[in-house]
Amino acid sequence: MANFKKIRKKTVNYLDRCAFYIDTNNLIEFDLIKRILVKVEDEAIERLNEVLKGLRIYIGGHHRNTGKLGYFTNETYEFDFHKRRLTIFLAPIFKLGFTRWKKTEFGALLRYVWESFCHEIIMALIFAMKINTSLMEEAQGKDLNKFDEVSRNFFDDLLHKYDGYIPRINFISINNKLWKEELPEKFGFLRVLYNREIKQMKKHLAVPRYPQFLKVKIFNELRKIKLGYKYEYNLSELINYCIHNDRFEDFFKNNWKIYKELQREFYYKGKRIVLKFFKEYDIPLKEYRDSANRRHFFITHEIFERVKSVCLQRCIAKLESKYLEGYWEFKAFYAQCPICKTYDINDKVCQEFYFSENYNYFKELLLEGMQNAGSLEELNDESYYFGIPCPDCFSLVRNIQGRFEDLELVKQFVIAYSVCPVCHAKNHKEYLLDFFYEDERAELKELLIKNIKNHNRYEKLNINLGIPCCLCFEELFGEPPAMNLLADLI
Repeated sequence: MANFKKIRKKTVNYLDRCAFYIDTNNLIEFDLIKRILVKVEDEAIERLNEVLKGLRIYIGGHHRNTGKLGYFTNETYEFDFHKRRLTIFLAPIFKLGFTRWKKTEFGALLRYVWESFCHEIIMALIFAMKINTSLMEEAQGKDLNKFDEVSRNFFDDLLHKYDGYIPRINFISINNKLWKEELPEKFGFLRVLYNREIKQMKKHLAVPRYPQFLKVKIFNELRKIKLGYKYEYNLSELINYCIHNDRFEDFFKNNWKIYKELQREFYYKGKRIVLKFFKEYDIPLKEYRDSANRRHFFITHEIFERVKSVCLQRCIAKLESKYLEGYWEFKAFYAQCPICKTYDINDKVCQEFYFSENYNYFKELLLEGMQNAGSLEELNDESYYFGIPCPDCFSLVRNIQGRFEDLELVKQFVIAYSVCPVCHAKNHKEYLLDFFYEDERAELKELLIKNIKNHNRYEKLNINLGIPCCLCFEELFGEPPAMNLLADLI
């Protein structure tokens, strides 16, 4: 009987410029590592050559060297200071990419896995570059994953306080280049993890209460597989990319009833805008019909990268809504803080006042003010303010209207009682404001207000008059200081 000797594929490779070996353990193609390292500048490679003797790939999942002396273990990589070896773990890298894909409105799962792989490799290399080689021998006898002060101080010296010049890896540039490239043909064990997850996700489709959003993502992923992964996006994902940007999301995150209605409205309006753009420039779409004979349109990654910014800008410019029309007028009217007169910094505050149900009372007063006046100046004078204060001013007044003399009183109150009369610790500003606006302590507050001017005089007489800090208050009165409900809205 003939003996057949198993020929094991070569796993250890060397790359031009790199003095350290790269051991793939037959888990991935060497090209996956090569595509990243060739984009790293010479200066950074030279620094890696000083620190590293080897880089290897493991499946990971269970970090057996955690807690051992001379090892630093991260979620996705591990550095062995004994052998000067960096180990990359594939399983947690895949998990990070999969988790990110589940939360996004667009994109193919393999693209996020590839991006996660590139990101974690680069971050591991950046970690290695920071290592102070003069402390590597000492690090072999240290538990580098401990969190006590001595261990953390040594770790800082080992990494962050290295005196020599450390070249930079341009992470953003490399990551952008890798993201725009075509996906690798072979993913090695990452493909095994991908196939396992696809198999598991198919089972989720039969679960009645499984989120519809994720079911749609799974169906789209299965269609991309059927199309040979030549098309990483369908048209709906491009539309979602446009309508789920920060400009629109920030407006409606405070009111989900409006959000759901707007999401539907914006989607169909955005779809018309995007389709018109594709037709105008004759951009190709791949048609796919599912088992129910419904049409789906897909585009390549290259096309998506080319058109996404243009489509986004067109949607921002052309999308209109009955909700937004009123908001733009509201924001323009109350763009200036009525207290400090700072202009055009109230965007976030305006959104909360206009869309959040928590501010309905204030909103009604503000809308009434708009109807009764031609400008914000007409609602304000030297002694009285009305409008939407900037965040700093609102934290002081906690109102949209009031007298300036009351504002001055608040400022004096905060300054006068900024120190605890018992332990002399500094009182937090928000704590003092909570005390000032707390109705239950009105009598005590009145006493403190009356004696603001006499505060220094009491100190000379060795009389401690003031507001105890949280700890002293509880010790003196047997209960923690009450918090004003409005504090939650700031």
